[in-house]
Amino acid sequence: MNRIQFSNSLKSKLVYYLVLSLGLTVIFFGFILIMSLTLQDVADDRFANEQFLQELKVQLEEVQNPLENYLASFSSVSLGKLLFTTETLKEALPADRPITSNQQDLMQREIFYLIDTYLEKVNLIVEQKRGRKVSEYTSGFEDLSTLYSYIGERIDRISLTGFREQLEEYRGFLVLFRKIQIYSLLLILLTTAFAFSLLTKTMLSISAPMDELSRMAGKISGGDFQVPDVHYKSVNEVNQVAEAFNDMKSSIRHYIHELQKQKAIEQEIMTERVRNLKMEQLLKRMELYTMQAQMNPHFLFNTINTGVQLAIVEEAEKTADFMEHLAALFRYNIREKKFFVPLRHEYEGLLSYFNILKIRFPKSLNLILDINESLLDQFTCPAMVLQPIVENSVLHAFKSREGTGTVSVSISWEDPVIILSVKDDGVGIPREVVENILTPTNHDYQLSSKVMGLENVIQRCYFFYPDQKDVIDIRTAPDKGTEIIIRIHTEVKPCIEL
Repeated sequence: MNRIQFSNSLKSKLVYYLVLSLGLTVIFFGFILIMSLTLQDVADDRFANEQFLQELKVQLEEVQNPLENYLASFSSVSLGKLLFTTETLKEALPADRPITSNQQDLMQREIFYLIDTYLEKVNLIVEQKRGRKVSEYTSGFEDLSTLYSYIGERIDRISLTGFREQLEEYRGFLVLFRKIQIYSLLLILLTTAFAFSLLTKTMLSISAPMDELSRMAGKISGGDFQVPDVHYKSVNEVNQVAEAFNDMKSSIRHYIHELQKQKAIEQEIMTERVRNLKMEQLLKRMELYTMQAQMNPHFLFNTINTGVQLAIVEEAEKTADFMEHLAALFRYNIREKKFFVPLRHEYEGLLSYFNILKIRFPKSLNLILDINESLLDQFTCPAMVLQPIVENSVLHAFKSREGTGTVSVSISWEDPVIILSVKDDGVGIPREVVENILTPTNHDYQLSSKVMGLENVIQRCYFFYPDQKDVIDIRTAPDKGTEIIIRIHTEVKPCIEL
């Protein structure tokens, strides 16, 4: 049973035809390849020998020319080149020079000994030149030139003789090769015709059932799943495709039914997910409200305490100015209950705070505002971000320093980003503290009051812009001050719609 199924399979038939065709083709082409490689080896040997002789001729010329220059000018450069080319030529000559019956090899052996004699004469002429024996090296150079010409003629004669022998061998190979090509072409054509006839017969037994299967598949793709099952008596592969087609049709019907059920379940899941997202957004709003509420009591205690002290030690007029600025700042804090406010509101609140600081620290603190006025009415920013950062600088940047400290605030524009910067020239912030407060977190913020306001601002920026990695940056160095930079991308909406 297995034997019948195997012989009836498309795979077995194609493999049989393929192996037969390839086997014959490989045999024919293998024979052609062997003959071609043999011819190529003979030609390569001839060409390699010819190339070697021509290289010797070139190297002889490279020795002759520097020697002539050296004798004419006594130049050390020419002498150095002569010695180098002489050694190169010596190394190129074969050390093994066997005597054979081949006339070509004997002629080459003669050339090698002639070159040895030539090199010995070169060395002798150089020594005579160094000894200033003019007549001797002049006569020697003439003899050397005659030997140089004779060696060149012998090399050309050997090359010509070798070329003639190679040409005769090549003609014989070409005659044999043409015959092999003709016979091989005839055999390949016969093999191809035989394989093509067998393949055509097999393909005809496959094409008719596959055409019908194609029509049935077209009906199914149009949504008609009521087509009857199909059965054929063809090669095993076609029979298996027909059975698979029947199974696929049943599976698609079942799959569509399951998709309808799954769609209903996914609709319920999406509804639940929307409810969860709304709840998550509500929780984040509550967390933001909690963070914003943390700042006001701490600031309120410090400012009111300062107002009481001024009321005791100073006259009422200055205290009145202080309380007026304090009232303006409180009005801003009470008014701005939104998470995002116009830049102008943030600027006005910061200006009131600056006026209070100027009264508290008239001699020890220098405050600088560098604001691009055109931005104030165009854009918004998170509420209460500048004043807590300035407060953090005032409280901690100048504790261990004497003299006047400087805090500068700038609002600038780098399309499409608004840059809010607070910079001081204080003691700086330790690196471990910077790394800690720049880490996004969801804890309950039970840190010390030293970084409470600053961390509040940082975490709110992370909440609003979770995908903007550079939304906030702290640049600090010991005793060189600190700069805190907030970048608000005007084309990116906050993650929470408020």
